[in-house]
Amino acid sequence: MEPRWPPLQEPTARKAWDEVLKPVAAQLQTCAPQLAAQLVERLRVDLPAIVPDATAVAEQLGSVEAILRQIAQCIEIGDDPRRFDLAPPTAVIARSGVQRNIPLNELVRSVRLGQQETWQWLFERISATRSDARDKALDLATNFLFAYCDALLVRAERLYETEREAWLRGAAAARAAAVDDILGGREEDPQRASKRLRYDINRHHVGVSTWLDATRDAADAQTALADALRQLAGAVSTQSNLIHPAGSMAIAAWLSRAQPFTDVELDIARIRAQTRLPDGVRVAVGEQGWGIGGFRRTHTESAHAHRFAALLGDRADVVTRYRDVAVGALASTDAGHALAFVERILGPLAADDEATYRIAATLAVYLEENRSPARAGQRLTVHPNTVGYRVHQAEELLGRPIDTNTIDLSVALALLPAIRGLTRRNGAEL
Repeated sequence: MEPRWPPLQEPTARKAWDEVLKPVAAQLQTCAPQLAAQLVERLRVDLPAIVPDATAVAEQLGSVEAILRQIAQCIEIGDDPRRFDLAPPTAVIARSGVQRNIPLNELVRSVRLGQQETWQWLFERISATRSDARDKALDLATNFLFAYCDALLVRAERLYETEREAWLRGAAAARAAAVDDILGGREEDPQRASKRLRYDINRHHVGVSTWLDATRDAADAQTALADALRQLAGAVSTQSNLIHPAGSMAIAAWLSRAQPFTDVELDIARIRAQTRLPDGVRVAVGEQGWGIGGFRRTHTESAHAHRFAALLGDRADVVTRYRDVAVGALASTDAGHALAFVERILGPLAADDEATYRIAATLAVYLEENRSPARAGQRLTVHPNTVGYRVHQAEELLGRPIDTNTIDLSVALALLPAIRGLTRRNGAEL
């Protein structure tokens, strides 16, 4: 096959392409998911504004993997690195950056960091080959990567500017600015806030965060999230709602009405029974609040419930209410501190195996039910004697009775379900 990129058409370059670059490109296709995860972790350390939450991390993972696969494919077939279309997940990042108000220079830096990491990956593998065309292959790979990244930046910047102009012209931008001013405490007048939002602020509000736990096409993601909000609004008898974009795979919203919401309406079991959320959609719900102060507070609570649900991973429910995870959310803002606390208080009871976790979870419910084996057994659908046996096992693992340090013990047990997520987060922060 004749390569389309002119530098590969020279005889010595053809040899380097055939013997070195093609096999390395095949390796890159295979390693794309792992290298993408490595690159995104680098972004979390060096450019945290690019990946502030789990949704942004998922967006970046999809984009970076698509870019790596595109690079690998171009090298493998000898295509011109300056001639390609932005992959859909990469286009999502430009649009999401506008919605999140991320400066363009931050997005440019993220591409340059990715270029640096990718070049290092290519350099190590090309250098490890024994072909006498290795030096030529390094030269070609370097020029190829620079040409590709320059073209990528041109296309991404053009899309970003187009999206930004449309965003700034739209009414959505004015509403988003009003929301940001209210949440930031810069807008305190309820009447002016209601006018700017075109939404009555002097009502009872419930803050909601909806997100997808897997990458999807942007249009499909927004459809799924909107459907989830519609179902949730119906389940709690909402009279009006306000939606605030939070990236391509997440939406923040407020559900409101003139009269207070009841505890029955906000009961998670009832919401689950009355909704059929699209696959992959997760929801976090704050406690209700009234007026401009309640608008802010319930949003903050739903955001913390979202953050803690992300730490829980597959241990999280489809719908997470802040009230149910408030202690864990409050105690988990510093991942390293939280991990050290759990390990110090629980010791062997914090072991990462299902049998020990079941014992710890039983102890947590037992304490929540005021040490009633009958009520704990009812919640866990096990015999009260089983509860008593597991509590005894927990005391043996703790090496002390559960009557000591009860507050510390309860907080550590509230954090325990999130220990895997806290471990990942702490590793990323180091």
